[in-house]
Parts: sequence; structure tokens; C-alpha cells
Amino acid sequence: MKHFTKRLLVITLFSISTTIALGQDATQPKQIEPITIQSQGLIVIVPKSRDKLMAYSYLTSTWSQSDISVDVSVKINPTVGRSMAACQLGQEVHAYSAKSAVWAKLKLSQDNKIHFTVGDNFVMVYVKEVKEKEISKLYIFGEHSKAWSGVDLTTGEMLLNTQQKQ
Repeated sequence: MKHFTKRLLVITLFSISTTIALGQDATQPKQIEPITIQSQGLIVIVPKSRDKLMAYSYLTSTWSQSDISVDVSVKINPTVGRSMAACQLGQEVHAYSAKSAVWAKLKLSQDNKIHFTVGDNFVMVYVKEVKEKEISKLYIFGEHSKAWSGVDLTTGEMLLNTQQKQ
């Protein structure tokens, strides 16, 4: 019986120390790590500082960056195609082309819902106004672009983005 009690005590102490260790890990702040994602024509980096999006073009052998302003706790998810990249941060969509080695920022108002896709040679943003039931605007950033361009799908009016390359 003495031997059984001793083993039970050891198992109990081990269980308690494991629980304490697991509890401590759960309360520790998460370490922010840099993000790197690459494709055939580029690599995108979000540094630990979370104050910029960076890209290196294998095609032009140059670096480019787009300044961003987000809280370090905000999850940043860059998406890449063969030679294109994009990242949505709130109501902004940042797009990069490895061929033009340029970042461009599209900033939309709060009353819009945004969805974007990244293809091999373009980034497309679909905009739906909150009051509307269907997509009302379409913006495109192509592989040779230096700025966003768009069209109002209701009127056919061309939409020029006043925010040029970053």
C-alpha cells in the first residue's frame, strides 16, 4: 500500500505541474513573427514591426514597399499569384506586381463590402455597397499597372484612383 500511495503522489504532482505549465503558456503573449510568402515571380514580407508590406521581384531584382498602419495584433494575410500579390487591411487593398515592381493602394469607404481575387497577372476587387444587393464597382490592378483602375458597373463610368503607386 505504501508503494501505491507513493506512485499516486508522483502522478498527482506530475499532473499538477503539467497543468501549471500549460496554463502559463496560454497566458504568455504570442510572439509576433515576420510573414513571408512567395511565388514564381516574387516574395512578400511583412516584418515583425507590421508597419509595411515589402516585396521583392525576381523579374526586376528590386525591392518595393507599401507603408501600412495597423495594430500589431491584426492578422495580416497576403495572397500571391504567379507575379502578383495583394493584401486587404480593413477598407484598403494593397496590390503588388512583380513586372512593374510597384505597390498600389486602393482605399474604399466604410460603407462598402470588399472581396478580392489574385490571378497570375491581375488583382481584382469587387465592391458592394452595404445598401445594395449586388456588386456595384470593379477595380483592377494589372501586371503592368502603376495604379488601380475601375469601373462603375451601374453607369459604366470609368473610376480613376487618385492614390497612385506607393
